[in-house]
Order: sequence, then structure tokens, then C-alpha cells
Amino acid sequence: MFLNGYKPTGQYQHIAVIKFVHEVFGAEISDKTIDIFNRLRRKRHRAVYEEADLISEEEAKNAIKWAEEFLIKVKEILEKEEII
Repeated sequence: MFLNGYKPTGQYQHIAVIKFVHEVFGAEISDKTIDIFNRLRRKRHRAVYEEADLISEEEAKNAIKWAEEFLIKVKEILEKEEII
């Protein structure tokens, strides 16, 4: 987002990031991945602002694994676009 001159502001920053990823990389990042991203965003919000101990150790490990896979995909996209 920043590279393209966009900066999310206000209370819906995380939603803006997800929408941006979907719009810009929707052809290269599956809807399933976007859904996982959004589900983790909602769960993070609940864990931070509403409920303690909401996320199990297994969920946290899965989130880390998914994030690593997501970063690899983003790097592939950026390299293909010759951005990095």
C-alpha cells in the first residue's frame, strides 16, 4: 500500500489493508487466503479488545505458518513486478 502511495487511516486501517490486498492482488492471491487474512484480523481484534485467552496455541502456530506462506507469496509478486 505504502509503495503505491496509500496509507490507511482511522479506525478501519486493518480492513482497508485487506480490501487493498484483495483489489490489487486478487488475481494472484486466492479468495481463500484473503478470507484467512480477514478471519485472523477479526480474531486479533477480539483478542486485543474483548476477550483474553481467545487464541489457542495451535491457532497461533497456524497463524504464523500462514503468515510465512503469505510473505513468500507477496515476495514472489513483488519480485515479478520488479519492485524489490
